[in-house]
Amino acid sequence: MALELFKKLSNDLTTIFKNSDDYNVLIEVGQTPNRQTFKAHSVILNSRCDYFRKVLKKTTCDEDYVKNIKVTNIPVAIFEIIIKYIYNGDILFDKIDAPTTIHLLTAANELGLEELFNIIQNHLVKNHASWMCKNFVKVHKISLENDNFEELQQFCHNIIDNYPNIVFDSEDYLDLSENVLVSLLKLDNLNMDEGKIWDQVIKWGIGKNHDLDADPARWSDANFSTLKTTLRNCLPHIRYFHISSEDVIDKLYPYQKIVEPSLWKDILIKNLDVQNRSITSSILPPRVVQDDSALNNMRRKARECFDKGKFLEASKLYEKILANSLHSTDDLKNASIWDFTNGVNAYSEKELIILLYENTMLSSLKGFFDEPVALYADALCKNTTLTSLELIGEELYSEDVIALANALCKNVTLSSLKLTHFVIESPKDAKVLFNVLCKNTTLTSFNLESSPYFEGYFSTEKLREFEENGNNIDGLYNEFILGEIFADALYKNTTLTSLNLNNTKLGVGGGKSLAKVLCNNTTLTSLNIGNNDLGLEVAKTFADILCTNTTLTYLNLKNILVQNACYEDDDYDNDFGSEIGKLIADALCKNTTLTFLNISSNYLGSGGKAIADALCKNTTLNSLDMSVNGLGPDEGKAIADALCKNTTLASLNICNNKIGSEGGNAFAEAICKNTTLTSLDLKNNQLGSKDVETIEEALSKNTTLTDCNLKSNDEN
Repeated sequence: MALELFKKLSNDLTTIFKNSDDYNVLIEVGQTPNRQTFKAHSVILNSRCDYFRKVLKKTTCDEDYVKNIKVTNIPVAIFEIIIKYIYNGDILFDKIDAPTTIHLLTAANELGLEELFNIIQNHLVKNHASWMCKNFVKVHKISLENDNFEELQQFCHNIIDNYPNIVFDSEDYLDLSENVLVSLLKLDNLNMDEGKIWDQVIKWGIGKNHDLDADPARWSDANFSTLKTTLRNCLPHIRYFHISSEDVIDKLYPYQKIVEPSLWKDILIKNLDVQNRSITSSILPPRVVQDDSALNNMRRKARECFDKGKFLEASKLYEKILANSLHSTDDLKNASIWDFTNGVNAYSEKELIILLYENTMLSSLKGFFDEPVALYADALCKNTTLTSLELIGEELYSEDVIALANALCKNVTLSSLKLTHFVIESPKDAKVLFNVLCKNTTLTSFNLESSPYFEGYFSTEKLREFEENGNNIDGLYNEFILGEIFADALYKNTTLTSLNLNNTKLGVGGGKSLAKVLCNNTTLTSLNIGNNDLGLEVAKTFADILCTNTTLTYLNLKNILVQNACYEDDDYDNDFGSEIGKLIADALCKNTTLTFLNISSNYLGSGGKAIADALCKNTTLNSLDMSVNGLGPDEGKAIADALCKNTTLASLNICNNKIGSEGGNAFAEAICKNTTLTSLDLKNNQLGSKDVETIEEALSKNTTLTDCNLKSNDEN
């Protein structure tokens, strides 16, 4: 009875907060542009929170007898959880992911909510240990912010004392403070191979100096001096004389300049087994390394369980493996990333769904599944670890769409969703699914490749009339879907950064709607609309957008003009392609953010020359695909000449064109001069055997081009 009364009281107080009846406090939270004002009641704030009690005591009322206070350093979303807790004494932890919970802890500490931050600590340790291990440095730093974070501190001390290699494996390892790293290096029970410890120390040192090249072979003496200074307090604690001879050659030798000459000499004496030479350097004792036979047995059993579809048992074994200090990055990958592209049997699939209901280590799931999507969607409502989900299927029924939309409104961890090869039954279902984009705030990547295709919505008469007018029926479906529904959702969404609509039968109408969205969207950085017959008008629009867009870095426009054409056909009229090539070239001269562009299979023809001219001016493009575009010798020569001037392009694909000997010779000359290209595809370009030999000779002189494809040439 008492519990029921408390629940009613909690609900009543929640209603008071929501309705804001008789409020007398305005709390301005966050900073512009993410700022929001909350209406509250001083009597509740005074009785529930020390911080607000003190602030309100110092604050005077305005002319409306309302006290205005500001909380600028707590995000709006976090404060909303806290203010609701202040009113109703409840937090729905099953709907909050680990990063949000950490933010909640620091905010509760700042507001002096001692009871709350004790509960949060306990919840983190019990339910998010795996995430805290992956983000150990951040968690450790927060644990030191307040002496009252005893449970969090104990968790971190336990990791450092018993599983120190977890610190090195954490995703934020490079943010580790020097004093913590040094304390780790002093441990005898670090339980890691000394060569691996050396790798991690070097990695940390380079991470602290972002201007250092990844390859020490290209370093100057000043670069080595910088690294040596950074690691001056770490190097004395390396057990140099317990590093294997192979690691001395492979790992120490490239960085020998940061080791004192006398120490390096002693390392050589030891490893070369030089007789009658004494070692004068201090020799630290070897570290204690545990026997990993038990760990290997667990790995074998976990793999066997996984292969047999015993996913619950496999998951428990992976938890034990990751708790072992000798676990590897491969162990973490095996525990968190599961791929069932080839399908899974019915019994095992049921186990997999049960597993998703639990808070496990699984962060990425991909597969072709027989069970209804609705079952996976229901599990998503409670899952708090999955960040990436890819479902490959055949048809999304109405109940699947409704369940998935509901899950996306409740789930707070999923950031990437891919639905491939699905047929959505009707625009009504599509509206339900796409409207979620207006509400979801965690999804950053949405992939509908080869989906959707809507059938049975328009009447036969309407379709016949539309087709007789020379229009694409797919365009009719999607002009409605993407024009009226999806585009509107994208207008309102502020988190999506990657969108893949490859081969989704957009049609002209869908393409126009999407183009309108891009004129105002400021969050999308990656867009794939390849293999959609959009037509010349839409293609022109996208070229125009490129001139002014400042957020897109990846754009795929493969095969957007003409489908099923063949550039070997001499009668093929590629005026459309040539015109688009010139428009895109103009855009590349103005755009300053795009780094990847795929314009293959558009039969650009002479438009390739304009692209080549643009490459001489563009300073941001890193990867360009111009394969299957009917490019001849003149275009090939122009592109090769551009490579002599361009200093940013690292990858170029012009395979399946017809640049011939003239273009081939021009590329050979360009290869001798270019110093930035690392990948070049010239496959199937009507090059003769002598042309290939000339290019191969040029490659022998180039020191940066490591991947050059010359297959299907050698024609006499």
